[in-house]
Amino acid sequence: MIMNQTFPKTVRLNQSRIIREVFENGVYKSLGVIGVKYKKAKVVSSRFSISVRKNAGNAPCRNRIKRLLREAIRQKRSMLNSSYDFCFFVTSPPKNPLDYSYVLQHVKGLFNSLNKESCD
Repeated sequence: MIMNQTFPKTVRLNQSRIIREVFENGVYKSLGVIGVKYKKAKVVSSRFSISVRKNAGNAPCRNRIKRLLREAIRQKRSMLNSSYDFCFFVTSPPKNPLDYSYVLQHVKGLFNSLNKESCD
């Protein structure tokens, strides 16, 4: 298994103090049904948090959304040139079931735009 394609605990953002800081001071970007708040971090690698509210569907639907997000992040996090703290969240149910290509396209677009910002 290639280490940069895993989703270990070191890349998970699970400290409530840091998550609160990202939500208060971070930049919001909409990825369709998915929202993301992010903030530049002073750590070695980027960290990620995924949250799906209960009104976004039943448990299998919410779990599928989380799995798709985790997989897209796992695949594309090596694209990032700088380290950030990310909070991905879904607050409303998607009108159609999400598919992996949709999530991957939006995560890739977000990471590309962040790389362009850091180059400027």
